[in-house]
Amino acid sequence: MRLLITIFTTSCLILIGIRLSAQTDTLHKRDTLWHHEMVAGLNFSQVDFSHWEAGGTDALAYIASIAGKSVRDDTNTNWTNTYHLAWGQSKSSGQDIRNTDDEINLESQFTYKFGVSVNPYVDVALLTQFGPGYNYPDSGGAQEVSNFFDPAFIKQSAGMGWMASKVFQTRLGLALREIVTNQYNQYAADPGDDEVHKTRIEGGLESVSQLDVPVDDNVLFHAKLELFDPFKTLDRVVVHAEASFVAKISKVFSTQLNALFINEPDISPYTQIKEGLSIGIIYAFL
Repeated sequence: MRLLITIFTTSCLILIGIRLSAQTDTLHKRDTLWHHEMVAGLNFSQVDFSHWEAGGTDALAYIASIAGKSVRDDTNTNWTNTYHLAWGQSKSSGQDIRNTDDEINLESQFTYKFGVSVNPYVDVALLTQFGPGYNYPDSGGAQEVSNFFDPAFIKQSAGMGWMASKVFQTRLGLALREIVTNQYNQYAADPGDDEVHKTRIEGGLESVSQLDVPVDDNVLFHAKLELFDPFKTLDRVVVHAEASFVAKISKVFSTQLNALFINEPDISPYTQIKEGLSIGIIYAFL
């Protein structure tokens, strides 16, 4: 029965990928000013044991994700919109369903071009999640520690950006960062202030560098480094760094390696690291 479900899911995803490809081609014909890139996929794994003498645990896991960008570029302006949505869960024998991935990451940047490589920009970004997030201590049940828009990280910035080449760009500017919470106010806590706050707003300096390199015809490397330095605590720089490889094996099958590093001293004294390798059905338009 599980094999039939897997085959059915695979067939549906192939049809969806073909449909998305047709829609993207149509969009390019309508408006050549827009350029679109997207990687969308669903990775599914399942293992089941019966009378297996060597031992083992039944397990089921999946991760669904969509990542890409839409760029409108003309003579005087550039408008770039990027997005990354991900949701994943796993289920092992003797355990409840656990989240393995949950992210909503949206950004929109508008640049006015003076005809030189350094130009002014304005940018807005949002980072949050779809549903509840949990910690799983060794003893006791799951502990909910986050939820949709709890927290949400919102950032607006303006400054100057440098387009060094088609694959590398960087920018520096002034930024306003808001952390919005509802129940989990620890994310908005101000160091040295014992009062509970649901929202934290701070100004600072922003630096963002991005690298997108087509390693091969079917391989894309992406890296992004974001730094935010609050004016109130210049020695406590917030660092978000990500890197990914996307390799398109065929029209349907691709593999993707992702790594995310977060250093946010006011939330955790440790550098948070998340790494994921997925091989499965991924529609990649590069």
